[in-house]
Amino acid sequence: MSNPQVKCTVDQCTHYMPGDQCMAAKISVYNDEMRGTSAKSQDTLCKSFHHRKTMGDMIGAFHNANVGGTMSAAFMEGTQITPAVECFVNNCKYWNTGNYCQAENIHVTGSNAAKTSDTDCETFAVKG
Repeated sequence: MSNPQVKCTVDQCTHYMPGDQCMAAKISVYNDEMRGTSAKSQDTLCKSFHHRKTMGDMIGAFHNANVGGTMSAAFMEGTQITPAVECFVNNCKYWNTGNYCQAENIHVTGSNAAKTSDTDCETFAVKG
């Protein structure tokens, strides 16, 4: 199974890269536990979000950096970075056994996000 194409507009995240790409090695999408288990798009969140404030924040998020993909994109214009996407929102139609996202493309949003709960998986669609 190949990784989905990821469009990320969360420009306050350490993993954000110009061109609305995500340089994380893996994205983890969860339900917002404060809103229960019947997720809607606004109830999903990207647990891989790491707020970018200082150079120390960038270093702190390095453990989840897609270094090979980032380097390739930096040197090859038009290269799409495709992080692995795990999804724990089992009422989404793209959720698959083993917590895999089977969508071809996902869009993670979070204008001016300062914390994980400020992000959403816009691709979420209720199963059924």
